[in-house]
Amino acid sequence: MGGTLEGVGLRLRRPRRVRLGWWLALSVPPALVFALCFRPVMRLQTQKPAGFAEVRKEWDATRLSSEERAARAYWQLAVNIVQWQYPFGTDLPDTPVAEFKLDGKDFPHSGIETAPATRARYWKRLQEAWPRPQTWKKTYVWNPGWVAESLTSFLQGVWRFTGGLVHRMMQ
Repeated sequence: MGGTLEGVGLRLRRPRRVRLGWWLALSVPPALVFALCFRPVMRLQTQKPAGFAEVRKEWDATRLSSEERAARAYWQLAVNIVQWQYPFGTDLPDTPVAEFKLDGKDFPHSGIETAPATRARYWKRLQEAWPRPQTWKKTYVWNPGWVAESLTSFLQGVWRFTGGLVHRMMQ
């Protein structure tokens, strides 16, 4: 649209506001969708909390080492499995979930780690640590699922509305 008016010598340009408006119209919606797709989620800390491993005065160094290995392994199960089944803010069941179990072949020497009593103790300790805010950390993840859900809901509403119109028109 640039150019000059014949005989007058004036240049005609688009006003700046129009260019800025186009820039805003093209950049704000994607930026808004991008910002809304980064959602905060609570995840378990990767390091077990202090006091998660059981320690008793009467235990020798071998037993303490076994308990520390068990505590780390059970915490890893919580991080890798349990938190995906029971997210932040939910209560854990009274009995351990089936996946909260250590394999004996990973702990061949003592067997303490895989004992049912040890599993029950660390499930109880996990239940105690679960609701504490310091056990969790807030992270941001890319989750565009709300876009698909909103679009699906909108399209279902349109489908119901148009289906109702067609039904009324046929009567």
